[in-house]
Amino acid sequence: MKKQHYAVFTLVVLFALLLGACGQAPAQPTAVPAPKDKVVVQFSWFPSVEFAGFYVAATKGYYAEANLDVTLLAGGPDSSALGSVDSGAAQFGIAGGDSLILARAEGKDFTSVAAIFKENPLAITSLKKDNILAPADLAGKTVGVYSMDLSDSNDLPFRVLMNSVELDPASMKYALIQDFEGANEIKAGRMDAMSGMFATDQLVMAQQSGEDLNFIYYKDYGFDVYANTIFAKSEFLKSNADLARRFVQATMKGYQYALANTDEAAEITVSYDTSLNLDYQKELMKAQIPFISPSNTATGLMDEGVWKNTQAILLEYGLLSKPIDLNAVFTNEFIAQ
Repeated sequence: MKKQHYAVFTLVVLFALLLGACGQAPAQPTAVPAPKDKVVVQFSWFPSVEFAGFYVAATKGYYAEANLDVTLLAGGPDSSALGSVDSGAAQFGIAGGDSLILARAEGKDFTSVAAIFKENPLAITSLKKDNILAPADLAGKTVGVYSMDLSDSNDLPFRVLMNSVELDPASMKYALIQDFEGANEIKAGRMDAMSGMFATDQLVMAQQSGEDLNFIYYKDYGFDVYANTIFAKSEFLKSNADLARRFVQATMKGYQYALANTDEAAEITVSYDTSLNLDYQKELMKAQIPFISPSNTATGLMDEGVWKNTQAILLEYGLLSKPIDLNAVFTNEFIAQ
């Protein structure tokens, strides 16, 4: 009897196991993460906190969270963000608003997607002791410029300023800027003022060398132009709208963090180029705040009025032969608002 009971019990157990196996859902395959979208960004100049938002977004994982694999390429005098994006070597680049309008007029397929500096930091720099506070104070002075006939594109802000206040170009003398570090040219007595410099850099350089400077900002005299914008090919943006949105918003998140954590943003920047001076980058990051975030609008958001003003300047000074469609030059559609 015991053997019979055992046999019956065994059959019951086996039958139960068989029923359980039949009713069990098939094992689901493990989900494979989608490969990250690769993006290359070409900067307009050498590494600095000018590009802190990108460095922060990469280091803090904002790009990774957006499923992006981003490569950041340093720029310099021998590199061209416009050329890199045009050739396809980079998907995004950094360029001024005036450069993008001119490129568009030449048939280049570029569109700006965000402004890094909402306020233009270009200025005329002078030593405080010389008391050059307004354009009229430049009369009789020697001004450092990029070309003696003021034909260089970097001299355009100075020409706009002179025209806006009816300052006679012949009332001043000119000297070519050769040293762009701090106020060295002014200290050496080669000139009384330097035109077309980023006030942010100049201010920090001067402070660290114990000098006091005065600034005449071009934005206050009609030169309302975006100095640094992020741009890409229009066709790329149309074909990769979701990628562009993720990239722009992750980058702007990086700038927002950098603005709130200036010292850490500087440390992150220096980790990308250890030749940079950390103290200098910390002060420079602080000096940039009023230009990157001058109002309560969303970080990176662009104003159509600035683009219209830029085009008007280019037309007035003969750099642009006819107006172009500004709706093709910039878009805010990728900015989180």
